[in-house]
Amino acid sequence: MIRRLVVAVAAALGVVALVPSAAQAIPVCKSGYACLYQWYADPEHTQFNGFRAVNCDGSVDSSGVQSGYLVFGQARCNSSY
Repeated sequence: MIRRLVVAVAAALGVVALVPSAAQAIPVCKSGYACLYQWYADPEHTQFNGFRAVNCDGSVDSSGVQSGYLVFGQARCNSSY
């Protein structure tokens, strides 16, 4: 399920923010969107720290450490369920 969300967000990526999480507030996941937050230990994104995924149904999956350099992606949810 997480892999599908990552692929869907990557395929329909609308906005990407590459910033250290300490330098900027974490973006809010808007209603009607699936969001993927990925944190890396380094600016080159070679050492993965953790992630948080907010799914279209509002459920949240997360793992690892949520600090470091943030990569944020979002995709509009399909409203034809």
